[in-house]
Amino acid sequence: MNIRILFIVITAAVAVGGIGLYKKLSFSSVDDRKFCIFSTKTPGSKDDVRFIRQALQLYDIKSNQITENTNCDSAFIKIFLEQKKFDEYAKKDDSSLKIGIRLNDSLGEENPNVINLPEEDDTEALLELAKTIVKKAISCLLIYDESSEHSKRLALQFQELAKINGIELRTCILSANRNIPTLLKEVSQNINAVIFVPGEIVFSDSELILEYFKIKKIPVFANHAGLIRSGALGGYDFDTQEIAHSIAEVASCFLKDQKNIKDNAFDELYPQLHLNMDTIDHLGIQLDSGDLLDEAVTVGGADL
Repeated sequence: MNIRILFIVITAAVAVGGIGLYKKLSFSSVDDRKFCIFSTKTPGSKDDVRFIRQALQLYDIKSNQITENTNCDSAFIKIFLEQKKFDEYAKKDDSSLKIGIRLNDSLGEENPNVINLPEEDDTEALLELAKTIVKKAISCLLIYDESSEHSKRLALQFQELAKINGIELRTCILSANRNIPTLLKEVSQNINAVIFVPGEIVFSDSELILEYFKIKKIPVFANHAGLIRSGALGGYDFDTQEIAHSIAEVASCFLKDQKNIKDNAFDELYPQLHLNMDTIDHLGIQLDSGDLLDEAVTVGGADL
């Protein structure tokens, strides 16, 4: 009788231990799955990566599971802030989840393991913001990148809207072989506003250009949160922290069940007004409309 009881006890202990070990191994296999963030050198990219890392860790993703631009081929979940890498990996038919942020979806066919938050063109809203801030007839300089078809297309939209709204708009086309300080001196006479159209050359020279207009006390507007954090006065873009939490939610669901891909995770996100309060203070601008601040994502000022 004692032997029988002992056998039952041992069997139960082994079963419980086996279940515990199974659970431990199962969770371990999830923990071992790697994330890779394809970042860029564009303004604000470091903030994007930081927010994404923080949001993932809120969902119990360990920091050592997340890499940036390294060991990406085998990563279980890939997060893209860079268009070329997104285009390259999105076409690959593998089991990894691929998440693109503020990118063009250039896939020829749908891939169920690809989720993308496309960039949006708020050209009209940006012009309206410039008119509200400047508070007088606008003489605007439009700076864009000749190497980018997307940048050229946006520049044409701004030019057409400027004609419709009676806004004086001059253009400044950046190319890789132009001397930026000399170019800015040539084109920046008698203007009271600048619009930045994002592009590779614009990004690479943005620090120099923003500093030039800061000294001149001329407001710069851009629909790019990174440029606004770097010193542009304001514009429209997605809230990076909201994006990061949506990414973390998608990733968490996918880790639990690879068939559970929340392809509607970004549906409720939309571009919001961003304002750089330090720049506004430096330029001595008084915001008459309380509505602007009420609806804006602010950086600088009291937020720091």
